[in-house]
Amino acid sequence: MKLLNKYFKFNQSSKQKHQSGIQVGQLLIDRYELVELVGSGAMGSVYRAKDRLLGDVTVAVKFLTHTLQNEAIASRFAREARIGALLGHQSLNIVRVLDYGLHEEQIPFYVMEFMQGQTLDDLIEAGQIPLTRFIHLITQVCAGLQCAHQGIQIEGELHQVIHRDIKPSNIFLIKDASLGELAKLLDFGIADFLSSQAQEMRSHSFIGTVAYGSPEQFSGAMVDARSDIYSLGITMFEALTGYFPIMAETNTIESWAEAHQHLSPQRLREVDPTLNIPSALEDLIMSCLAKDPEQRPQSATEIIKSLKSDVQANTNSPVGSNAGSIDLTNITPQQHAQRANLTMAEQTQVVFWSIEDLAWRASWPKNKPIANIVFAQTISSPDQEAVGLWVMLNKQEIEERSLSSRHSHFLCTFTPHPTILWITTLFDHQKGPRWLPCYIDLKDAGGQHITKLLSERGYYLLMLFDSSNPSQPVNVVTIKIPQRQCQLLQNCLSTAKQTTATGTLVDSKKLLKQKYQAVKQKILAKL
Repeated sequence: MKLLNKYFKFNQSSKQKHQSGIQVGQLLIDRYELVELVGSGAMGSVYRAKDRLLGDVTVAVKFLTHTLQNEAIASRFAREARIGALLGHQSLNIVRVLDYGLHEEQIPFYVMEFMQGQTLDDLIEAGQIPLTRFIHLITQVCAGLQCAHQGIQIEGELHQVIHRDIKPSNIFLIKDASLGELAKLLDFGIADFLSSQAQEMRSHSFIGTVAYGSPEQFSGAMVDARSDIYSLGITMFEALTGYFPIMAETNTIESWAEAHQHLSPQRLREVDPTLNIPSALEDLIMSCLAKDPEQRPQSATEIIKSLKSDVQANTNSPVGSNAGSIDLTNITPQQHAQRANLTMAEQTQVVFWSIEDLAWRASWPKNKPIANIVFAQTISSPDQEAVGLWVMLNKQEIEERSLSSRHSHFLCTFTPHPTILWITTLFDHQKGPRWLPCYIDLKDAGGQHITKLLSERGYYLLMLFDSSNPSQPVNVVTIKIPQRQCQLLQNCLSTAKQTTATGTLVDSKKLLKQKYQAVKQKILAKL
C-alpha cells in the first residue's frame, strides 16, 4: 500500500506520557475510575475507565491538554461538552458524550461511550478499502456531519456545529449487528473550543491537523460547514489511494498553508492508475477539494445525494440503506414498545438509548409552572427506570453552575407526617452553594416509588432547564447517592409504611426546614 506520505501525519494513537496529575486508579467526580491510558496526541489523552456508579460500565475519558484559566473559558468548555452530548443523542454516527468535568489543576475532561473497533486510519494502513465498504462508511460520516451542520438547539437558539478536524483517525468504526459496520465521528466541538481559546489568547497556532486543514482555516477566513467538506475530501482521497491529494514541501504550518491554499490537488487516477472507481465518485471527491468554498458541495446532504444517485448508478453498492440516512430525531420513546414496527436501522438506534438519553430528550412537563422550582419525577423506558430531579433556573445560573461539584443529602421525619427532605447542592468555591431542596411524601404511592428507586439505583439524574426555553434540558448530570444515604432511604421507607401520620405534610415541611438550616454548614464542610 502506498503510504509514504504517512510521515507527515500526526499520530494521535500512540501511547505517550501521562499528563501532570493524572494517574491510573484515580476516581473522577466520585464516579469514573481510570484503568489505563489508551492513547494521546496533540489535543489530549484518552483513558479507559469504569463507571463505578452504573455497574462498572466501561467508558472512555479524554483529558484536554489545555487548562481552563478563567471562568469564561470554563463556561465555554462546558457549553461545547454539552453540544457534544446533544449531538451524540441525536445522531448514531457521532460518539456519545456522557459527562464532563474538571480534574486537578483545572484540566478539563469529558466522558464518552467506550467503543471497541478501529479508526478509518487503521483501516487505510491495513490495505485497500473495497468500494462498497467505502461508500457505506462515508455515507454514515456524512450523516453525522449533516446532523451537526444543520444545527442544534442550545438555549432556544439554533447553533451550527463545525468539527474543524475531520480526518481518518477521528472516524471510529465498530461492528454492529444490524448494519455490519457503524462509523462514528469523534471530538465534535473540541477543535472549535480550542480554536476559540487560541483566538482569545491572540495565538496564531493552527488548531486541528495541518494535512487535512482547509484553505480558510489557514487564512483566518470565516470557517463554516464547507471547511469540514474539504477535510472530508482529503479523507476520502486518502481512503481510496493511501495518499494525500496535496503534499507540503516540509512538515510545517507555513508549508501546509501554502500547499492547501495554492497547490492543485492530484486526481485519484494520477496517484493510482489502476484504481477502478466510478468517474462520478472521483468528480465528487475533487469538487470537495476546491480552493473556493463556493465551488465545493455546499452541504453533507448534497454529498449523500450524490452518493445515492450518480455513484450508485455506476456501482452495485446499495447506498443509503443504513443508519447513516435515518433521521434519528423522529424516533420517539414510545417506539420502544413498538420495535416490531421499526426498520432494522431504527431498531439499532433504540438499542443505544439509555435513561440518560431519554433525560436529554425530555421537555418540561406542561402541568408544571414556568418558574424556578424543583420537583422529582421518574423517567422510564420499557426496560429501565430512574428518578429525575427536574430543576428550572435562569440561563445565566445554569451556565455558571455547569462545572460545580455535586452533593446529595437526605433528611427524614416520621412525625407528624412521614416526609423526606432531599437536598442537592451545587458548589463552586467562588460562587458558593446553590441549594436545590425537594420534599417527598412517604405516605404517597408516588413518593414511595421514588424513594425505592433512589435507594436501589444509588443515583439520580439532575435535569437543568432554562426558564426562557424549557423545550429540552440545558444540561443533564448523573449524581451518585452515597451508600449510607441509600440505606437511610430504605430505612425511612420501611418505617414510614408502618407509621401512622398524626399531622399534615405542611407541618412536616416546616419541621424539616428547621433541620435543613442546621445541616447546611455540615454539608458545606464536606464540600
